[in-house]
Amino acid sequence: MSITGVDRKRPPVVCAIIDSMARRLAFYLMLTVDGMYADPDGGLAAFEPAEDEHRFANALQRDAGDLVIGRVMYGVMDYWDEVDVDDPATPEVEREFARFWRDTPKHVVSRGQPALRRNATLLEGDVVEAVRAMRAGDGPPIMLGGGAELFATLAEAGLIDDFWFLIAPTALGQGKALFTSLAAPLRLRPVGMRAFSTGNVLLEFVRADVPQA
Repeated sequence: MSITGVDRKRPPVVCAIIDSMARRLAFYLMLTVDGMYADPDGGLAAFEPAEDEHRFANALQRDAGDLVIGRVMYGVMDYWDEVDVDDPATPEVEREFARFWRDTPKHVVSRGQPALRRNATLLEGDVVEAVRAMRAGDGPPIMLGGGAELFATLAEAGLIDDFWFLIAPTALGQGKALFTSLAAPLRLRPVGMRAFSTGNVLLEFVRADVPQA
């Protein structure tokens, strides 16, 4: 299974962090060391997660309240709606994630009218205003799943609270770069890191303008 990138049989796991005090918007994505979230063909299928990475993602998905997701990413994630969770041949870690995925309300960002599966609706109106309204009030965190354009739109609006990048120790040299749609520098402050058994490293950031606790 691919943590990120287009792989029709093994799509990405996208998830967010937990904050019990307010609704936060969090972005979690696998990147290469040169900032690519997909190769030139649109995927990162060669990067298979170890079980500790998958368990980590599962826990985050479990505790999230909503998912705001771009149309392309939503299409890739169809695996999690279709996999047979009652089939003993399906790995247990995948069955667990699929159940959490299906339980999470999904809000799809699209200029068109994509076919929607269970527990999904089209995000109506301006995405910035819609997400701002979702964040207003207490509750579980909101996940964000998407590519460079959606990421830049919400980051530049100051709506993403938590940035979690799973860094693979590989440079692609070409592909889809996450940060190229930013119109201005994105200032972040590191708050943590974690190494996984694959050698991938999770880097945790918040916005630099947020006061330290």
